[in-house]
Amino acid sequence: MIKHFSHNDLDGYSCVLLAQLAYGPNEVSFDNCSYEDINEKISLYITNKEYLNYEHCYITDISITKDLAETIQSLIDTTDSDLSASHFQLIDHHLSATALEVFPWCQVRIQDEAGIKCSGTSLFFDYLKTHASSKLLLNPLTAAYVEKVRRLDTWDWQPLGDLEAKQLNDLFSILGNERFMTYWWERLQTDEGPFTFDETQQLLLEIRQNEIDKYIEARNEEIIEKTILGYKAGIVFANRFQSELGNKLGELHPELDFIAMINVGGGVSCRTVKDNVNLATDITEVFGGGGHAKAAGMPVPPSIRELVINTLFHLTEENKAK
Repeated sequence: MIKHFSHNDLDGYSCVLLAQLAYGPNEVSFDNCSYEDINEKISLYITNKEYLNYEHCYITDISITKDLAETIQSLIDTTDSDLSASHFQLIDHHLSATALEVFPWCQVRIQDEAGIKCSGTSLFFDYLKTHASSKLLLNPLTAAYVEKVRRLDTWDWQPLGDLEAKQLNDLFSILGNERFMTYWWERLQTDEGPFTFDETQQLLLEIRQNEIDKYIEARNEEIIEKTILGYKAGIVFANRFQSELGNKLGELHPELDFIAMINVGGGVSCRTVKDNVNLATDITEVFGGGGHAKAAGMPVPPSIRELVINTLFHLTEENKAK
């Protein structure tokens, strides 16, 4: 059995899909995580010695704190430890994860030798092709799917004009996690290409794009400008279409250094279209988050959510007790 912790976006779920292709869906127990809960889940996995139930544990498209990684390494190095050196494998492509490269079980790569930007899915695909034997990984459509995810997650789809990569993410949102995974699991077993969408999917994607356009227009009317750590930020409250929203607002407002999209229940996503702004190191890392130079995020702590609720409803400790 394989244990798999992965990010909760298209790139993260696609890593799980690859694991299922490599080992079989019944052999993979997975948890899709956010940056708010990944460290807690891995800590419990260790504390409860759940690793005794699995041959390997993959952590893909998301990273853990260096302190937690050091704890894992110390346990591996303990002479009488029941945790083997080969049990964990962390594979990530976020700039904020580079500090983990010192650990032998952590692979962090931002781009390949040819300078092509990596995604969690593309890195895990390369890893599985050399560490797992499954003819499904050799399916030309599987390789095409992986490249679409890579282009979407690194935003390479835009300069390459690959609208299908962007639409794949839209379909992920439309179908939902389970239906999307089931659809592609079944298709990659029988279909060898080319990468296409059927007529029904095309119609759904057209409707979704109209919805996205209207959402961006509405959020643009609500943008608030603030100075954050010396940078001019455009702030909006948004819980949908954040990648497209952030990039489009950045294009519409060249006077702003980056866009911060607040989803109180899900965190803050940041986007920039400028080359002189590194969101991962200059912004989100300061607030306990991480990510890429032009796309990064950070969590909203429970204490801040409580503060928002109390402020909105004018709650105080005195009147809450009444």
